[in-house]
Amino acid sequence: MKSMTGFGKSHKAQSNIECDIEIKSVNGRYLDLKSYIPRELSFFEHTLRKELSKCVSRGTIEIRVNISDLREPKVRLNESKLRKYHEIILQAQKVLGIKGDPPLAFILDEPGVIQSINQLDEDPDMLSILQETLSEALNNLLNSMYKEAEQTKVVLIDSMNQILPAIKRIGTQIQPFKEELFNNMLKRTHDIVSTYKLENMEQRIVQELAIYVDKYDIQEEISRLESHIKTFLDTLEKPQQEDIGKTLNFITQEMQREANTLGSKFSNSKTFPDILIIKEEIEKCREIVQNVA
Repeated sequence: MKSMTGFGKSHKAQSNIECDIEIKSVNGRYLDLKSYIPRELSFFEHTLRKELSKCVSRGTIEIRVNISDLREPKVRLNESKLRKYHEIILQAQKVLGIKGDPPLAFILDEPGVIQSINQLDEDPDMLSILQETLSEALNNLLNSMYKEAEQTKVVLIDSMNQILPAIKRIGTQIQPFKEELFNNMLKRTHDIVSTYKLENMEQRIVQELAIYVDKYDIQEEISRLESHIKTFLDTLEKPQQEDIGKTLNFITQEMQREANTLGSKFSNSKTFPDILIIKEEIEKCREIVQNVA
């Protein structure tokens, strides 16, 4: 199990190249990558996405890459563009009646006059430092995700450990509740029958009463709730490589459904505090597992 919240960064320096990569991850239903990289490294974006998808299946990811290349640049002069820009500037000066030669620095600053011949996507030193920095940043990201998940796991287990005793306390109230409900309804039924004196009415009402009281039996809901808790705890122990967030979310939905049924069928002054505990802890777990992958 790992959290979808994490942070990883790395700094590498070699062959007069410095590289910094930072990766931040937050909760998200799908894998959404937002990359901020220099234009000259646009070729590296495909590698970023490919390597990231191996480590993270879901989440909103923000990755920033900064590079400082202190090597002597490999450049060349584009003579044809130099002459063309010079020619155009002279024409413009003639139209405006301006004399004198145009500044050389101004012409050299025009696009394409000085061209870089560095092919960064084929530069072994650049590719090496990018790959090493990315690998370390991803490892740091995963470590922070697993560390966060361990803390989350403690909270989830604690919630389950609060729900289980509450279920057992409710279970002890089932039979007394049914007996009390039956006796109260039986007394009221006897009063009605004594008042109206209808033939065979008492027997029929007692039968209907037994059916009515049986509807308040919650043993099935308790059994399912306990089963869901066992499945939830077993799922938490699955290997780290598995994405269990969706499974945990589904289990908490089923637990919430059983808890709601439990509350509607069997809520009284004695059981209400425990039903409240169950609902609160399930809701808390459901919110937490939204950030689990």
